[in-house]
Amino acid sequence: METEERRAAEPAAPERVGAPVAVRTERDRGAAPDIAQPPSELADPPDWSAGWVGEERAAPPAEASPAGPPSRLAAFIATCGYLGRIRLAPGTIGAAAGLLVFALTRGLPGTISVGLFAASVLVGTWAAARHAKDIRHPDPPSVVVDEFCGMWLALVGTDPSLLTAGIAFVAFRFLDIAKPPPIRQLEKLRGGFGIMADDLLAGGIVRVGILLILGM
Repeated sequence: METEERRAAEPAAPERVGAPVAVRTERDRGAAPDIAQPPSELADPPDWSAGWVGEERAAPPAEASPAGPPSRLAAFIATCGYLGRIRLAPGTIGAAAGLLVFALTRGLPGTISVGLFAASVLVGTWAAARHAKDIRHPDPPSVVVDEFCGMWLALVGTDPSLLTAGIAFVAFRFLDIAKPPPIRQLEKLRGGFGIMADDLLAGGIVRVGILLILGM
């Protein structure tokens, strides 16, 4: 009896602060615990086709790179023997070169002069496209083979006087610089054909006027 009275008289032991509280977990319920999942973007497989971007820089897209080393032949033809690299009015110089070639070939039979002109257009279109790609410029000012061919087209196969040839030269340069429709629209075409097409159209318009003047 004394022992029970003594226990009743003693104060109750205070609760320990911060004592662990039993929490029923998923394991207690018999279910497997959740496993942390990595972010979805980390779960995607690596793209092995992408360029290495560590210590080395990724290679540029293939279409942004030239096809190979710059072609000196293309540069020579596209600039009409590097005349187009003269900073003062390169287009006028290219057209003057076309006028000079016409004067040198006007005595040839018509089929030969027309054949030479057609060959110059084909080779010039290739050279203009290749040189523009080499220097990564859609229409380089130094490329004047288009003015050369356009001026030659205006007079090839005709027999104009010196005055008529001068008028054709001035008219061609006016159309090439002003670029009224549809010449301006052709200039927006891509590649060597776009470089060449607008000047050929300008030369064709002048040719029609020359033929009307000559009564042909």
